[in-house]
Amino acid sequence: LRDNRIELVRASWHELSISVSDVSLSDEGQYTCSLFTMPVKTSKAFLTVLGVPEKPQITGFTSPVMEGERMQLTCKTSGSKPAADIRWFKNDKEVKDVKYLKEEDANRKTFTVSSTLDFLADRNDDGAVVSCRVDHESLNSTPQIAMQVLEIHYTPLVKIISSNSWPEEGQSIILTCESKGKPV
Repeated sequence: LRDNRIELVRASWHELSISVSDVSLSDEGQYTCSLFTMPVKTSKAFLTVLGVPEKPQITGFTSPVMEGERMQLTCKTSGSKPAADIRWFKNDKEVKDVKYLKEEDANRKTFTVSSTLDFLADRNDDGAVVSCRVDHESLNSTPQIAMQVLEIHYTPLVKIISSNSWPEEGQSIILTCESKGKPV
């Protein structure tokens, strides 16, 4: 192997060691060590190179969203080998019913993985944190996470609150009109 990334670490009668720096996907394959005795003895090993997924991106969110509108958020990551796993969470609770798509990248070695979260905007989701989590064996149990805070606008609910539920004649009462909506 003639490559300036490959360095001879140890060469003795008993051992021959090399190190490969800046490993790329093209380094994957079978490596052979030969001992030139009579007959020649060889040992083979297959090197598997993992493709590290890019940091995920969430697209499809336009702020603000009106309550009742359909929201489609897509999370995408490229460059994983094997294909990365994508999971969605809303306020740290996993959302299970999602679409998952795996496509081969142009290099035909790695994958682009995307997942779409499809739901109707609800006032209770205002301020919720939606996160997309990418897990992959190359990440050493430290997932990559993209986050999006939801802003939902909704029509006001109006109610009148009385200071006294059963007022008697001659008493004063206070009536309060309360409205909760976004924007205020």
